[in-house]
Amino acid sequence: MPSRSAAAKLPKAYDEDLRAKPRPTPIPPEHFISLEHAEPSPMMLSFQKGWRRIVGFFKLTLVLAVIGAYPAAVAISSHIDDSPVVFPPNESWSVSGVGVAIHKVARELAGAGWADDRAEWHPQARLTALPAWQEATAAGLSDHVKLLSEVAANADGPDDDLAAASRLLMAVPGEDMLPRLTAAAEALNRFDTRASRGLALRPSPEETLPLEMALFAGWAREDIAALSDRINAEQSAWLASKEDITAFYTAKARAHLAHELILASKARAYGLTGNAELAATLARAEASWKRAAEMKPVFVSNQHGSGAILPNHLSSMAYYLVEAEKASADLAARLAPPPAAVEDVAVTDAAADPAATEVAVP
Repeated sequence: MPSRSAAAKLPKAYDEDLRAKPRPTPIPPEHFISLEHAEPSPMMLSFQKGWRRIVGFFKLTLVLAVIGAYPAAVAISSHIDDSPVVFPPNESWSVSGVGVAIHKVARELAGAGWADDRAEWHPQARLTALPAWQEATAAGLSDHVKLLSEVAANADGPDDDLAAASRLLMAVPGEDMLPRLTAAAEALNRFDTRASRGLALRPSPEETLPLEMALFAGWAREDIAALSDRINAEQSAWLASKEDITAFYTAKARAHLAHELILASKARAYGLTGNAELAATLARAEASWKRAAEMKPVFVSNQHGSGAILPNHLSSMAYYLVEAEKASADLAARLAPPPAAVEDVAVTDAAADPAATEVAVP
């Protein structure tokens, strides 16, 4: 029998046993496995790094493209077309010099465009070489077309179409060159059409070549003087100043034009092919102008000294032009009519005009 002390404790123990105890909440079954602490795949890590690099590369490319768009446009728009003038097989020009002039004009307008007509914000407005090239080309064509107009003169004076084309080819400050060049090309085409039909006097290469050589020799002398001034001038820029670049490309444009016109005249100067001495002099002039025309440096350099690192392109151009001037002047002298023929023409003119003879004789 339990003791009284044990019996006294029974109700309390009984109460403790009957005390409601919290039951654990049942855990719902897990249908997905958590990957928060799982190790990532090496392939996925490499893909993420590659993707971040690609995105960064495109961002950097976009920034560089925005920054370099204008300089790139300047570089692209500065292309100078100094390739030879080749007539297509379906073209036939009565005067080859007119065909060269039209092709040169069309090449500048259809290619880079006329730089001096651009607005100030245009990339071509920041160029130096192309404007000098185009201006010298137009001025040289004007001089040559004027020479042709005098050779093809009629009783009323120089040919109207050629004289008009010569005026239109000269640049006028404040006027766009595009309409002037277009009108000049149309005038040249009208003259060639009339010459092909016998409605205008067609200058022969034997007539024009001596005058052309004298004209080309004058171009060479002018360019040699301009280049010499820049070579001896105090240098204020590296590699070359704008004045240096202008002088170089002015000389190059005239050399290219002279070379193309010599080739055009040579192709039809049948009277010169039988004379070995004249043919050799003509070949020497052609080669000297070709060397000057084919100079095409990436950057024009006008550095003093020995040129151990950078050459002096202006000096090289001046040397080639000295050779071209000598050869052109020599050929012009050889092709000029002898003095006796000139005197005979003067006597014939005086005989045909008695009034002039009376005035001349005291």
